[in-house]
Amino acid sequence: MPVLAQSASTVLRLVDDQDAGPRDIEVAIAKDPAITAKILKAANSAFYGGMKVPTIGRAVQFLGTNSVRSLVVGIAFQQMTAGKAEAASFNKMEFWKHCLAVGTAARILARIKVPDKAEELYCAGIMHDVGMLVLDRFMPVEFQAALDSCRRMGRPLHLMEKSGFGFDHAEVGGLLGDHWGLPALMKHAILHHHNPIADMETTETTRIIASADGIAHRCGFKNSQDNAPHEFDFDLAGIVGLSEDHLEKVCALVTTEVEMAEAAMQG
Repeated sequence: MPVLAQSASTVLRLVDDQDAGPRDIEVAIAKDPAITAKILKAANSAFYGGMKVPTIGRAVQFLGTNSVRSLVVGIAFQQMTAGKAEAASFNKMEFWKHCLAVGTAARILARIKVPDKAEELYCAGIMHDVGMLVLDRFMPVEFQAALDSCRRMGRPLHLMEKSGFGFDHAEVGGLLGDHWGLPALMKHAILHHHNPIADMETTETTRIIASADGIAHRCGFKNSQDNAPHEFDFDLAGIVGLSEDHLEKVCALVTTEVEMAEAAMQG
């Protein structure tokens, strides 16, 4: 199974630990030189205001623990998507941009609806499609067949997975969330993002991830599903609770922020 960087899983745990402080998070991040370097680069980028942040300790102080958690998870997830895909038409760069767009859209919607959950929902959005990485690694032939069916029939990928081999990437992602010990909000969002009503515990936050997924598709971040409509396309404005005008503004903001966040995390 794919392994989430130790620094990322530790930071996820520490942010939710009332007995842990910024210094604990700083120590956890400092143990991973690659993530440390990328966080410092991002913290000093235009996306975060171009401030002079020379150390991880200052980055934690300047950005706050929740923003640092989002950065760590985003960078760790980007590392997981490195390398060539096994399935011929699974584009990992498209996958990464789609996940970044969903995380960004989820953060924007959360700031409107549940502000205290904004950064946690960003992390959930980043990882919502993680099950695809497992399918690509362990079932590339079957996954490719599902991608081909998706394009040929113009139906959502998860439905093609279900009909092809009896389960979909969301269910696989939910198992991975268990394996990693992710917080309930993130794990449920991964498992139920195509059917948020099925989530009896965290319906509101899972619905935000599902809506953010639809927004990402509307913005053109379709994750190798160019011909397939998203299941929420037909009434996304009504589901999100925003006017069509406001939804267009959210899409424009998502596109801009994805470009800036991608630049901040690269290198």
